[in-house]
Amino acid sequence: MAYEGVSNYCHSTYDWSIAEENPSIMYVQMGEETDSTYQVVFRSYTGAFVNFYVNKSSGNTRMEEYVPALDIKSEAGTIDLFDYLKK
Repeated sequence: MAYEGVSNYCHSTYDWSIAEENPSIMYVQMGEETDSTYQVVFRSYTGAFVNFYVNKSSGNTRMEEYVPALDIKSEAGTIDLFDYLKK
């Protein structure tokens, strides 16, 4: 569910048209898992990453953006994962 919700969010929020010719330039993949959270990672065509930390019990999701070229991490907001799951 964590992957599906984050993928739906990313596909509705970011412009994926640039990835049509080169699908590997943008993607969503599972990251690490702890006792309380799932990490899902979105890679943008710009090279930036958004890490989504999904609380396993509540679905509250914290986002953190990382730009490797500039070595900058910043908080990027929160979402409720359940808003992005198909009903």
